[in-house]
Amino acid sequence: MKSVIYTRVSSQEQSTSRQINDLRKVEGFEAVKVFSEKVSGFSKKMEERAQLQAMLKYVAESEVEAIMVHEISRLGRNTHETLTLLKKLEEQRVRLYIHNLGITLNAGNPADDIFSKLIVTIVSDLARLESEQLSTRIKSGIVERKRKGLHTGRLVGTVESREKFLSKHKDIQKYLGQGMSYSEIKRLCRCGMSTISKVKEQLSE
Repeated sequence: MKSVIYTRVSSQEQSTSRQINDLRKVEGFEAVKVFSEKVSGFSKKMEERAQLQAMLKYVAESEVEAIMVHEISRLGRNTHETLTLLKKLEEQRVRLYIHNLGITLNAGNPADDIFSKLIVTIVSDLARLESEQLSTRIKSGIVERKRKGLHTGRLVGTVESREKFLSKHKDIQKYLGQGMSYSEIKRLCRCGMSTISKVKEQLSE
């Protein structure tokens, strides 16, 4: 079944490689294109996420039969957004494979879809609540540290270790090893030229 993969992580330091690798291994799907982005799903609306919109446009204009995501939270920032998108895909007769749940929506069985959408609704709500709770805990921790007069960021004058820096950019290392150009790596990893140069410098040390 011809499909596209959509992956998302929330920060520039994270990599989408694991999501892509897991989805490529799923039997019954032929991934013809991958769309990835590094952006917080809870801070930006669906309409503001360039790669998500590019993926939906590609699906609408091609013969792709399914969209593959690692988790439902990769798609929408809240339950309403997610269910609105699911309705749109249902009207377009596009299937949605959700890896961590092991389910495929719009596969042709209405009874299964009703049950699956119930699960999706619950999982979406849990993801939203978890994100809100995490944000609240972080803000509360910062306020408490400030109240105690403690530092709240990286200590002035400290330098990130070579190992820690390289561990955050394994995808760039892989593409450099494959001999890809800086512009190709920038497009695939959605990073700056300076980051690629720094990775290369660190590897040569």
